[in-house]
Amino acid sequence: MLNEPLLSGYRPLGVAVSGGSDSTALLILCAQLSGTDALRAVTVDHGLRVDAQAEARQVAQLCARLKIPHDILKLDLNDGSDLQARARTERYVALSDWALQKGVDAVALGHTKDDVAEGFLMRLARGSGVDGLAAMPEMFERNGVRFVRPLLGTLRHDLQTYLHEHGLTWSEDPSNQDPRFTRVKMRQAQPHLDDLGLTTQRLSQTADWMRAASDVLETAADRWIEQNAWADHGDAVFNFNALQIAPLETAARVLSRALCNISGNLYRPRFSALSDLRSSLTAQTLHGCLAYHHGETLRLTREPNAIKAKEMRWLIKGPVCASHVIKPLGEAGLRHIPNWRDTALLPRRSLLGTPAIWLGETLVAAPIARPDPNWSASTANPLHLSK
Repeated sequence: MLNEPLLSGYRPLGVAVSGGSDSTALLILCAQLSGTDALRAVTVDHGLRVDAQAEARQVAQLCARLKIPHDILKLDLNDGSDLQARARTERYVALSDWALQKGVDAVALGHTKDDVAEGFLMRLARGSGVDGLAAMPEMFERNGVRFVRPLLGTLRHDLQTYLHEHGLTWSEDPSNQDPRFTRVKMRQAQPHLDDLGLTTQRLSQTADWMRAASDVLETAADRWIEQNAWADHGDAVFNFNALQIAPLETAARVLSRALCNISGNLYRPRFSALSDLRSSLTAQTLHGCLAYHHGETLRLTREPNAIKAKEMRWLIKGPVCASHVIKPLGEAGLRHIPNWRDTALLPRRSLLGTPAIWLGETLVAAPIARPDPNWSASTANPLHLSK
């Protein structure tokens, strides 16, 4: 059931346990494989259901019996739009913070072959391309933490049978039966799809093939970037002529990679928006970035108006004091540097989003617009265009 090689070498290993059958089985299987002293368990309470607190306590009781350290992380999402997407994002942030604080080498997640098949159907209905239809990766990193999915080759039914055989129970999230959710509709449609030969096994297999195809396309994008793109003080710069004649799939792939890297957004823009960006000759904003032409290049830079107050894109070194305020240079800052064209390391449009150090209304330093031996600014997360 468990992909044991995927878990090799992680001590301690974190296990995310919601209390459902998949994650409960994952916890038991990991305990059998690694021993309880090599595990730490964690449950995320999204604060969206009253029963969630009781379910988290049940997980805590199970972990206590197994002598596995367990923590409960509580989120405060409030109501609002796109609740599921926000819950997913905040869940990964909470799990990452927990793993870093506890010194956990990796966090195991309980996604199964059923999740792969359901995700494939959902994205097929949206008209997704190769990446969207590809099976979720067995291993990935987010917020500086490694996550692993050792149950992707296992069916949920088999995990539930395993739990029954060992006299173990699990919690059922009522939302898993709520037909308002697309995933639930896909799950309820699966018996009818089975009759057509579109079994969970077959859908999952096709998603695996899409993952293999995606890997080939990623390699092609890497090669294109090596020859036609580079990073420049936080900007991504592309040879525009090469971008126009590149296969559309390759162009969209390299552009989305740069946009996500610069903006910090985890999810790529729509393919149609990337296609428009590739061929457009006018400046435009997309995904919190500004795209514009400079000579024979297309440059992507952070859009100044999209920069959040607590955004940590730059590392500043210099005589910073408590009275200093660090914020984007902007038009106001540029007016303080009348000869910026002689000193700036970037074109004007890119300069506006670079960091500046202020003392009240006085511009103290602008390391990218006006280099100073006492001050320096480098990107906190270097722009790696190659994946």
